[in-house]
Amino acid sequence: MTDIAIIGAGAAGIAAARRLAELKQDYLLLEAKDVIGGRCVTDTQTLGAPVDLGAHWLHSPALNPLKGFADQLGIQHGVALEGRYSRNGAWLSAADQTACTDYVDACFERVVQATAGGKDIAVADLFADVAPSPWHDVFLAELQAKQGVAPKDCSALDLARYVWEGDDLPVIGGYGTLLTQLAQGLALRCATPVTRIDWSGRRHIQITTPAGTLAVQRVILTVSTALLARGIDFHPLLPAWKQDAIANLPLGSCNKVALRFAESALGDCPPSLIMPLRGTESVELVVREGGLDIATCLFNGPVSRDLALAGPAAMADYALERLVEIFGHALRTAVLPQRVTVDWDKDHYIGGCFSAARAGHADARMALARDVDNRLFFAGEATSPDFIGDVHGAWFSGITAAEAAATALKGKSI
Repeated sequence: MTDIAIIGAGAAGIAAARRLAELKQDYLLLEAKDVIGGRCVTDTQTLGAPVDLGAHWLHSPALNPLKGFADQLGIQHGVALEGRYSRNGAWLSAADQTACTDYVDACFERVVQATAGGKDIAVADLFADVAPSPWHDVFLAELQAKQGVAPKDCSALDLARYVWEGDDLPVIGGYGTLLTQLAQGLALRCATPVTRIDWSGRRHIQITTPAGTLAVQRVILTVSTALLARGIDFHPLLPAWKQDAIANLPLGSCNKVALRFAESALGDCPPSLIMPLRGTESVELVVREGGLDIATCLFNGPVSRDLALAGPAAMADYALERLVEIFGHALRTAVLPQRVTVDWDKDHYIGGCFSAARAGHADARMALARDVDNRLFFAGEATSPDFIGDVHGAWFSGITAAEAAATALKGKSI
């Protein structure tokens, strides 16, 4: 019998396994897919350079232990990209860029101030009485880039609690590459999806997989809220308060297309994070990161779901159109046939990008993080109230859950 099973080899699962290994605790890490990393997966082949299919940024680098791991392992990360806005193919003037950025910053600060007393409503409702501004749609687009959902579906208090310090640093060598290296040497079994968890017995918990049934004493679940909601059969059912927490932390949408172009096709554009302004539509273009003629288009929120439903070809065509607006029609012939596309919404074992608390339910994160019967423990980005949606939030939660499970098993403090 294995003492502790960890379900899901993403950032939280890997962190939990590493901590249990440090504690010399018997464990087994189970991953449904044949690759690890969860929502951190790097394609190193298609475009001849690393392309992250999911998470890519080291957020709050001064607080982020994964930056230190990247440095130790020699995985390159870059400096913060230059943020730029374009409208109808033209860059905003310096004055407009400043006015736009200041307005967006002021809106995020309004969210913080409005929720200081614990008020929790939809972000959209906080701005119902705000005087019209030519830059308000930009704020709404930026919000969707951070949350993956429309403003009406986003908890203002949840957003306000997010700790965001310092510039975001791109992991040029690949976030998925980093997690893969951090998982080396762990007791790991891939291609082993968990379909049922029977925790009705008092002596052990039965975990059902296609390879057979495992008997364990404790379980750490690090999978997405979408998979918790519909992908695992719990017997007995999880308590109502836990089911409510899961339901109130649905996943947003952020899907990607990466294109490579003939050398110099993107001109002398510095490595940039560009947002083409098209109403409230949230599309971001990461251009020439690492100096390469590669552009990765991130679709966020409703536009992400709509384009993903239209299929990979429609996603790539749309990304190319936005790039052509800015860099000219020559891109149509300069684009190489290889491309990388990802649709996390359709991924059975994920079901979206990262969690966004429903309005009025910011505290669902704390409820999701609570154990059930001192036997089922929960981790992952959705359990982090401070670093919502972030890889390092998931990482911290995995360590916390590992220590709690080990303590429960041994009946003493770590």
